[in-house]
Amino acid sequence: MKYKGSLYPAIITILILTLSQCAPLPCTLETDATLKASFFSTGTGTAVAADSVTLFGIGRDTSIIYNKAKSLRSISFPLNSGSDSCSFYIKLNTLTDTITFYYTNYTHLVSKECGYTFYHTLDSIKHTRTVHDYNIMNRDITTINAENIRIFF
Repeated sequence: MKYKGSLYPAIITILILTLSQCAPLPCTLETDATLKASFFSTGTGTAVAADSVTLFGIGRDTSIIYNKAKSLRSISFPLNSGSDSCSFYIKLNTLTDTITFYYTNYTHLVSKECGYTFYHTLDSIKHTRTVHDYNIMNRDITTINAENIRIFF
């Protein structure tokens, strides 16, 4: 059967649009909300890079997060959405500390394609030594790349 004029392209366009709406779209957005920390000098208060960073979670399956990573200006702490606290061992250059973050969790719809993720609100920080100082800059821990804390060493 022959179609006259622009009827044939219109039918093809309608079919393509109808079929493409049935296919799920891929998730291209960030879905992991991590606590972001930047490094600063205790003496001058200026942003600095750490010569070496080692970080691992205490009591977690995926424990090693950074292993003697060089020249980092910031790091990310993955929080446990099944708990209201997380502890980490951190070594910046030669200074070590154990840090615990206390937070509340809440669900957040990322998108129809990506589904839900957990966001967190940072309540407080406790640490075992006085070699590092931690300042909370932003309590909202989301998928946005925004500084949550500053670590002075």
